[in-house]
Amino acid sequence: MTILGIETSAKIASIALLCDGAVVGERIYEARMTLNQRLAPGIAELLDEHAASDELDAIAAGVGPGSFTGVRMGVAVAKAMAHALGLPLAGVSAPEAIASGLNAEPGSAVLVLQKARADEVYATVLEIADDGIADEIAPTQVLSLSQALLDAAQMLDRAPEHVTGDAAVACRDDILRDLPSAEIAGADHAMPIAQQVARIAALRPDRLDRAAAFTLAPRYVRLSQAEREFGVDLGLRG
Repeated sequence: MTILGIETSAKIASIALLCDGAVVGERIYEARMTLNQRLAPGIAELLDEHAASDELDAIAAGVGPGSFTGVRMGVAVAKAMAHALGLPLAGVSAPEAIASGLNAEPGSAVLVLQKARADEVYATVLEIADDGIADEIAPTQVLSLSQALLDAAQMLDRAPEHVTGDAAVACRDDILRDLPSAEIAGADHAMPIAQQVARIAALRPDRLDRAAAFTLAPRYVRLSQAEREFGVDLGLRG
């Protein structure tokens, strides 16, 4: 199976081509300001480079949470491609992609902490399944760091074995003070990447759905700036 992965929710965006479980091509975009001009052409180049335009079986897209603009862009491109090509599409959350990339032992718990705004984090507790994919135990919440650590320990009735995400890297010392037994992942595992998004779709093919070309929605979790400032409900949270 050949799957195109698209991940644009983090500071560094990426696209990847997975063929029978192996990454055959990848593009990394560190300059987010020009991503809207480079994403679609980059996908076309990646597919052409590997003669995969006619061999593509499915698309997987990162749905956040993360950058509102980035998530919206990646999901829109993925849906447009899936619709135009008649391909099944799967959405993969940022916490799933981050936690699954740890290659942690099945049964171990992972707390993913992503930077939100001010002193808040997106906090998600997951458990590694037998196939190596991280399943969310509870929905992502926007919390203070201290509350996120407390809630995770109470939910699991123990400290999570792993803590990861860009907020975990930034707050390593604070986390180890409260959860001294937890293993804090390094910066190389702090953000979701496209190859992991595609890998999850490959290992969980039941998540691929042609109807997702019309129904897939970003997961924003927190309020948009317009909703915060003007009190309007834009229906953006998933």
